[in-house]
Amino acid sequence: MGKERLHRLQRRWKAGGFVYCLLLALAGGVLLTAVLHAGLGWPLWAGGPAVLLCLVISLALSPYWRITMADTARYLDRILPELEESCGLLLRGMAELGPLEKLQATRTAEKLARIRAPRPLRQKLVVGTGLLVLAVLLGAGIGAMGGHRRSAVTAAVVEVRGGVSEKAAPGIRAVSIRITPPAYTGRPVRSQSGFALQVEEGAVLSWEVATTAAVDTMQFIFNDTARVSLRAANAERTLWRLTQPAVRSGFYQVRTGMQLSELYKLEVRTDGPPQVVILTPKPYTVVDYGEPTTIPLRVKLKDDYGISDATVMATVSSGKGEAVKFKEQEIRWGQTFTGDQPFYELSKTLDLKALGLQPGDELYFYCRARDNRGQESRTEMYIISLTDTAQLMSLEGMTMGTDVKPEYFRSERQIIIEAEQLLKEKDTLAVAAFQQRSNDLGIDQKLLRLRYGKFLGEEAEEGEPGGTPGDTATFGAFGDATKILDAYTDKHDNAEDATFFEPAVKQQLKSTLNEMWKAELQLRTFQPQAALPFAYKALRLLKDLQQQSRSFVAKTGARTTPLNPAKRLTGELAGIQTAVQKTAVASELTETEVLRMVLALLEARRSGRVEMSDVDRALLQQALRRLGREAAARPGEYLGAYQALRAGGDISVIERAIRELLPVAEALPATEQRSADGGLSQLYFRHLNDPAGKP
Repeated sequence: MGKERLHRLQRRWKAGGFVYCLLLALAGGVLLTAVLHAGLGWPLWAGGPAVLLCLVISLALSPYWRITMADTARYLDRILPELEESCGLLLRGMAELGPLEKLQATRTAEKLARIRAPRPLRQKLVVGTGLLVLAVLLGAGIGAMGGHRRSAVTAAVVEVRGGVSEKAAPGIRAVSIRITPPAYTGRPVRSQSGFALQVEEGAVLSWEVATTAAVDTMQFIFNDTARVSLRAANAERTLWRLTQPAVRSGFYQVRTGMQLSELYKLEVRTDGPPQVVILTPKPYTVVDYGEPTTIPLRVKLKDDYGISDATVMATVSSGKGEAVKFKEQEIRWGQTFTGDQPFYELSKTLDLKALGLQPGDELYFYCRARDNRGQESRTEMYIISLTDTAQLMSLEGMTMGTDVKPEYFRSERQIIIEAEQLLKEKDTLAVAAFQQRSNDLGIDQKLLRLRYGKFLGEEAEEGEPGGTPGDTATFGAFGDATKILDAYTDKHDNAEDATFFEPAVKQQLKSTLNEMWKAELQLRTFQPQAALPFAYKALRLLKDLQQQSRSFVAKTGARTTPLNPAKRLTGELAGIQTAVQKTAVASELTETEVLRMVLALLEARRSGRVEMSDVDRALLQQALRRLGREAAARPGEYLGAYQALRAGGDISVIERAIRELLPVAEALPATEQRSADGGLSQLYFRHLNDPAGKP
């Protein structure tokens, strides 16, 4: 009886272990099926093999379904002290036991029959059931997300653009086209009942054409050149099928026996690489002394179907000359790219100190993005430079021959040095002494600013008061001609016109004066610490201006072909040929000339002249070939004009397409034709017959 009890417990626990493995397999299979169905469009019946695969894995990893009788006895001895670790005696035969062992086995069997059997796998079964419920909920969520992503594209009949229905092909009763987009697009399979197609690049097209009667052959003629035969799908030869991928745009016709249909467009939407645009910062950014070392970075990403990954590649350049070092690192956005969102607007803060930049270092970075197809795009290289104040304070390069104003560079440096020294001595100075020295530095900055202002034609600190030209309220007396002339006449002491510098140099000098004025303002208000950033920036602008390269244009002499004196003034006319006017044939004309002549020919046909020469026919053939090439590349724009020119259809459609192909004429400069007397003679003769007798 005891051995039978152990056998029942073994069977029960083995069944519980198998149920636990089955629960794990169902949970894993549900999740795997949901991911494959939502992400790759796999059918739901693929969940069966997925569950079997997970079941095999769980059975291989879980030991509970392999419980033996000995495992059962050891487990009972361990958890039930009243059995006195004697369950192993029940597995041995009675002939093998001694008298005391038989007595102990009998007592153990009686106790085992009275004790309530333990349930060691109860907690495992609860956990497995919970995992299955959680997997079902997650699978439903994944399926809902996949359905929402595909909700924009439904299985419906595609209408022809513009609401114009296509003509039925001769001999065709019905057509059904199954379009299977590539998996990376995330678009579902769809069907339509018309021949005109707008599909994704790489989509698989499956035509099923039903005819009104049995036919011997059926062909598709692509772009008037390639012929593809359809395969008969039934014995009556009334159902024809063809499957092939969509590679490029074009047009095609259906040939049923000896009958031809009209032209149908096949537009293939190419999948371009993702677009990456950096909104901030600027392509070149200089971080001056005192400015924050955190730079905001904003980027826009856009793709046809979805972005799968995006990163920022940064390189820190430190050192100079042969000792320059580069350190590359990849900066992640902290954003999960699922591949189903075609647009992102990302933002991040570049901490220059955290990236390891020191004064004088530069940060080179670019942003790149990759779409679901694996195509990658990247931006141009952007540069952020951290100003080296020690280099700015050096005298290197300040005595070059191209120096515009060498005697004034040292003064700005001296103002910075004295301002930093004043800040160091601030705690040891009295308030009045500190303010006096700060004000004196402000006066020095003012004098330096006025000296640089002379390069812009400024002869005083402040200009004359006055309004803008045309504002008569500031002129005082209305009839004062002096003030009016002052506002409108050119004066050589004007700061905008009295210098010989280029506009870029002049603009940089203005920026320098502006920074000096800001530094002077802070110094005059006893804030030398706030004045240092402006002073450093003014010094950097001055050094950049001083080190600008000069353009050089070398002299070039004109070389003419020497004349032969032996042939001059001889009167020989044998080498002079009579001009012969040749009429260009169509084969000698350029495509632009051909299209212009075809426009004139179409206008003549519109006016009623219908006679056509061989040259006219050759011109039309060339125009037809050009429209055919354009229709193959862009069927939505030129297929109608190509078909109209082939069939002699609407002339206005053909003319409109040809005008779009013609280059835009450039406006040429021309002088105004005026008479020597300024039109006085024409005015005289116009008034000569005036009945009022006006002179």
